[in-house]
Amino acid sequence: MKKIFKEQKGFIIIFVIWVGIAALLLMIENKVFWQTLANENHSMFLDYFFRYITWLGDGTLIVILSVLMVFIRFRLAIVSLMSYLVSGLFAQLLKRFVFDDVYRPAHIFKDMDVDLLKVLDVGLKTKHSFPSGHTTSAFALFFTLSLLLLPKRYGLQLLAFLLAFLVGYSRIYLNLHFANDVLAGSILGILTTLFFYYWVQHWRASWLDRSVLNLKR
Repeated sequence: MKKIFKEQKGFIIIFVIWVGIAALLLMIENKVFWQTLANENHSMFLDYFFRYITWLGDGTLIVILSVLMVFIRFRLAIVSLMSYLVSGLFAQLLKRFVFDDVYRPAHIFKDMDVDLLKVLDVGLKTKHSFPSGHTTSAFALFFTLSLLLLPKRYGLQLLAFLLAFLVGYSRIYLNLHFANDVLAGSILGILTTLFFYYWVQHWRASWLDRSVLNLKR
C-alpha cells in the first residue's frame, strides 16, 4: 500500500479530499438541498458539456476502451475490464436488491411538487438510485489508468481524477442521481480497482506486460 500511495499521491490525495468534503457537506445539509442547488444552476454550455461527459461512465464505451487496451498492455486491459465488470455488478446488486427502495431525484422532487430540469434529451429515471453506476465505472476506469500508466505522474493523475469526478457530477447535474449516490459510487469504483490491481500484479506471465502488437517478440 505504501508503494501505491507513493506512486499515486496525486490521485489518492485529491480523492480523499473529495470524499471528506462530500461527506461533510452531506452532514451539513441533506441530499435534497444539494440537488436543489445543482438544479438551479444550469446553462446551455453546461447542459451539452455534461450531456456528453457522462458517456465516459457508460458501460459499452468502457468495455470497448478496455478491449482496445490490449494494444497498450494486456495487464492494463485485464484490470480495467475486471474492475468495470465486478464494480458494475456490485453497483447493480446494491441498486436492485439492497437499496431498491432508494429513489432518484425525479421521484423525490415529484412528491415535493418541484419541477426538475430535463437536460436536452436525457430522460429522467425514478428508481435504483444508490449507488451511481456511471460514477462507479468512471472511477474504476480512470483509477486503473492512473495505477498502470501514470505512476508518479501526479499532474496527469489529477487530470484522471478530474475526468472521473466530472462524470460523477454530471449525474447530479443531469438530475439522475443525488450527491450521496455519486460519493458511494466513487468509493466502490476505487476499492474494486485496488483489489484487482493487487491481484493481477501478482500474475507473473511476461506476456501480460506486452501489447498485442509485440506479443511474439
